[in-house]
Amino acid sequence: MDTDELLQKAVSDSDLAAGGLLNTQQTDRYIQMVVDESAMLQQARVVRMRGPVMELDKIATTGRVSQLKSEGIAPTDLSAPAFGKVNLTSVEVITPFEITFEALEDSIERGNLEATIIESMSRQTSTDLEELAVLGDTTSSDDYLKGLDGWRKQATGGNMVSADGSVLDQTVLAQMYRALPDQYKRNHRDLRFYFGPAAIQDWNDSFADRPTAGGDAALTGALAPPYMGVPLVSVPVIPTDLAAVAPYAGTGAYSFGFLTLRRNLIFGVQRRVRIDRQRDVLAGVNIYVISTRLAVAFEEPEAVVVGINLGLGA
Repeated sequence: MDTDELLQKAVSDSDLAAGGLLNTQQTDRYIQMVVDESAMLQQARVVRMRGPVMELDKIATTGRVSQLKSEGIAPTDLSAPAFGKVNLTSVEVITPFEITFEALEDSIERGNLEATIIESMSRQTSTDLEELAVLGDTTSSDDYLKGLDGWRKQATGGNMVSADGSVLDQTVLAQMYRALPDQYKRNHRDLRFYFGPAAIQDWNDSFADRPTAGGDAALTGALAPPYMGVPLVSVPVIPTDLAAVAPYAGTGAYSFGFLTLRRNLIFGVQRRVRIDRQRDVLAGVNIYVISTRLAVAFEEPEAVVVGINLGLGA
């Protein structure tokens, strides 16, 4: 089922007229559409939150749990798992927009215009939610991004690698891979690099000039070559115009990227989604509001590496 079908099944005119609170099945379809329309959210573990605050239990081991058995002798040391919690606190995000009565009456799409605009706004909402999930920072001067601390902010103080202005190449990827604690490399197939499209292009172009099969594939293929078997995922909301991060003192425009396990990314969405419509007869408009609540977290903050001060090719 494609995105259009998901959206059509999630929203109908009768739902809007009835108050806009989508049922559980419709909400699931709408959330699936949001995830499918996003790059990094598509990789994350989506958690359906039952309320604005939720705790996820996690269980881990702190080291070796096996030992040799001596005949007839019970072990003196018993291993115990380490229990922890991941706290999710959601914030509400709304998408308010309006359509004039004249537009609805005069459009060549007639009755389909409303559905077309709602679909367009829903697609943009998915991009906006991903932007908040990645770039959210409660200290930001941006009124939208200060809603919560996103994955980039939550990774501050963890495993970091500075490219010091270098473009994305084998050296930068190797440093990031090496900085990830070995215990998180066991599930190697779940690892992913996440960078902006321009950085991915720099990495891809470094292969394209090679007179090899790999060079041909990089030049003509849709996917960038992996590093150590770890795929690189293009995330358009990752900016490419950031200032340098200390201790690097460059004066250009820089970007960043992540290395982590897919399931380490947690994207929480409160169970019910609202899409409301209200008629303002005096103004001659229909007013719409798409409303949802979201939260993001890392299950294991130590299982992520951030590459900062990443330069970009000409």
